[in-house]
Amino acid sequence: MRKRNKWYAALACSLVVCVSALSIYAANRGVPAIQPDSYVHGTLEPVRTTELSFLSGSADAVPGMKLAARTDALELYFHPETTEFAVLNRRSGKVWRSNPADRDEDGKASPFEKEVLASQLSVTFRDGMGRIGTFANFSQSISRGQFQAESIENGIRITYTLGDMSLGIDALPRLISKKRMEEKVLSRLDEAKAQYVSNRYYPLESNPDVLERLDQAVSRELVLKRMIEAFQEAGYTEDDLAYDNEENGIAGDAAADRPNFTIPLEIRLDGDSLLVSVPVGQVRESDGYRIRMLELLGFFGAAGTEEKGYMLVPDGIGSLIHLNNGKTNQEVYAQRLYGEDENDNSGRRGQITESARLPVFGLKSGDEAWYAVIEEGDGIASVNADISGRNNSYNHVYAGFAIRGEDEYELYKGTSIEEIQLLTEARYEGDIKVRYSFLSGEDADYSGMAKHYRGLLERRGVLKPLSAQGDMPFFLSVLGAVDKRKTFLGVPYKGMIAMTSFDAAGAIADRLQADGVANIRMRYLGWFNEGLNHETPDKVKVDSILGGKADLESLAGKLAAMGGKLYPDVAFQRVYQDEGRFTPASDAARFVTREEALRAPFNRSLNYMDRELGSYYLLSPAKLPYYVDRFLREYATVGSDAVALRDLGDLLHSDYRVNRVIFRETAKNVVTEQLGKIRDHYPDLLIAGGNAYALAYADQLVNVPTSTSLFNITDEAVPFYQMVVHGYADYAGQPVNLDDEQDVRTHLLRAVELGAAPHFLWSEEPSSKLKFTPYDTMFSIQYASWYDRAVEMYREVNEALSGLRTVKMSAHIRHAEGVVETKYENGASVIVNYTDKAVTVGGTRVGPRDFEAGGGSP
Repeated sequence: MRKRNKWYAALACSLVVCVSALSIYAANRGVPAIQPDSYVHGTLEPVRTTELSFLSGSADAVPGMKLAARTDALELYFHPETTEFAVLNRRSGKVWRSNPADRDEDGKASPFEKEVLASQLSVTFRDGMGRIGTFANFSQSISRGQFQAESIENGIRITYTLGDMSLGIDALPRLISKKRMEEKVLSRLDEAKAQYVSNRYYPLESNPDVLERLDQAVSRELVLKRMIEAFQEAGYTEDDLAYDNEENGIAGDAAADRPNFTIPLEIRLDGDSLLVSVPVGQVRESDGYRIRMLELLGFFGAAGTEEKGYMLVPDGIGSLIHLNNGKTNQEVYAQRLYGEDENDNSGRRGQITESARLPVFGLKSGDEAWYAVIEEGDGIASVNADISGRNNSYNHVYAGFAIRGEDEYELYKGTSIEEIQLLTEARYEGDIKVRYSFLSGEDADYSGMAKHYRGLLERRGVLKPLSAQGDMPFFLSVLGAVDKRKTFLGVPYKGMIAMTSFDAAGAIADRLQADGVANIRMRYLGWFNEGLNHETPDKVKVDSILGGKADLESLAGKLAAMGGKLYPDVAFQRVYQDEGRFTPASDAARFVTREEALRAPFNRSLNYMDRELGSYYLLSPAKLPYYVDRFLREYATVGSDAVALRDLGDLLHSDYRVNRVIFRETAKNVVTEQLGKIRDHYPDLLIAGGNAYALAYADQLVNVPTSTSLFNITDEAVPFYQMVVHGYADYAGQPVNLDDEQDVRTHLLRAVELGAAPHFLWSEEPSSKLKFTPYDTMFSIQYASWYDRAVEMYREVNEALSGLRTVKMSAHIRHAEGVVETKYENGASVIVNYTDKAVTVGGTRVGPRDFEAGGGSP
């Protein structure tokens, strides 16, 4: 009996342990995840190729090159020995080259720089110790003859092998039997050479019948050369070397111990454009060496020192870098698309910049221009540009692609800290595709680039013409509830405060309507799940401190009756409160260092993350579909027919969890799918940020760029973003009352120039209630302080732009410093004078700090 009781006790203990283990596993496994591989758009198998062949064409079109492909608009020429290529615009006769034709005469460029000028791509990589290296394909592939060019449909595929692939000392057998040495080498040489070779091999102590190469003697350059010549004279072949290596247990490719990479580059014509792609899934790397960055066509269409024009870069609304502007003492332009990746463990903030929202860059030279669109790989891309006079005599703009995640790890050694750079083992395996288009004459400027790009987006269904008529919208973001630290009997706890109740928001709307502002697009922030930094949206519970669900529905009805709309706001990608099913160990993204991606707002005085201001986890993109699905199910009970998305069109981050790496490009594809899913349920979407991948789903856009980062190397800001989007969606910039520029008149002039609606962030309660909270950056949001100025601004903007809401912009002209004109396709134009003196443009007088709008057909 006693033994049986012991057995039962042991069984019970085992059961308790199992149940506990299962409970712990269930509590930490998190929510369901998608399979990221299905969101990677890559070509794993090479395209169909044939032996390199050329078409019959004029030999004088591009001297030294042969015609490889032709369309009605373009011709592609290729040099089979240097792999450089050129595109001939058949309409204008302009030739755009992959590399400068006169690079060898560049007196500014060093020999190394001339090799870079002759390259079509370069890679930056790290070895097993973290040391960095760079290979350009001219010096590491073309000059060595390590490439293969083949014909593909409408183009060329070149497979480059970068790195030293020669055997070197390993062209000689490290071990060889005495019998084979005599038979294959010594017996075929004269006595002197045979003795020379024999002196550099010595019998193994463990096996005297096998000779070992004396590396210390052979490795000298002259000795190695004589030894290799002797073996070649004897007729010693690669097959002989392979036989001896195998016989003596020496395996592996000697070149594999050195960095080498195989990279395919595909160049083809597609109608009136050039499509350049790299199928990264087909890239090969030698063991111990990992590519971190691939730069593509760094000098395509580069402009020399005598050319006039500019480069277009996607900073903010758009920036121009004038050719040969002489700013060689300023940093080069380098900016990541869609902002920085928040999956960064450094905790430090770099330069504060505007996001680059569109994957576009280009160059104008004289009456000709080209521009490029990054069609695949834009999530991991950056745009780079530099002027002549720094390293060479050419102005150039191009794209780079971070195919691996990189972060730094701080290693503490006593009183010192060593920073170690880490790369992910996994790499991006999708495709990189960049489309180049060519413009001539009147279209060869940034206005023409914008027109051509929006036409491309419209044909693909990304942009759909706006059909709304009537007044301009007044975008009003309302702050509802926020969390604030409170105390009870000296014990701190997290409480909630209401900054604007539903009834108060309705009262503000009534007052606006009475003053002639009816088309109110109200974005309600902090309305559910405990305020602005709400819990994960897998459940939806209206915050009772603001009123009830009926009050929210009443507000929506009131706005609709006025001709406006309510957009309750939701955020998905930052998790401020790890409650519900969210489990950081499973559901949060991971840094390259494998830590959970826990971040905090930046302290403005220290420029460093400050946990005292709160903290949040980055949601893994693999878990985003679950939360979107649950939100859609829960949100249906609210009764709203619209929604505002705070971060899906604004932020993009990776997840470096070792067994499920998701790069930003993959995350972009996941986010895009979720945007489509939400759009299917709620056709009226208000999206913040306005990154390119979100444009297809947005009816309203807020927080779009209205300025640039003012990089020192840039010369001019141009409204490229607005020229693409106007006429397809209503949009506004950041809230006027939270901008560094507090002069409403300046914001009015800017809105009129950009075709933008006003946008304010208001609350009923005073901003002082936000002191000593993470929200104290909202220092001027009480609506009463801004109301009169906001209404006056809206009236002027509405009068100038209401008739142009659906009209596309045709041109933007800078007549003088501070004097600009925006033209529309119906003939209307708006002239804005930012200066303190009256100006006259085309017979139209514009007063100081004023504007004139006119012309155009209905």
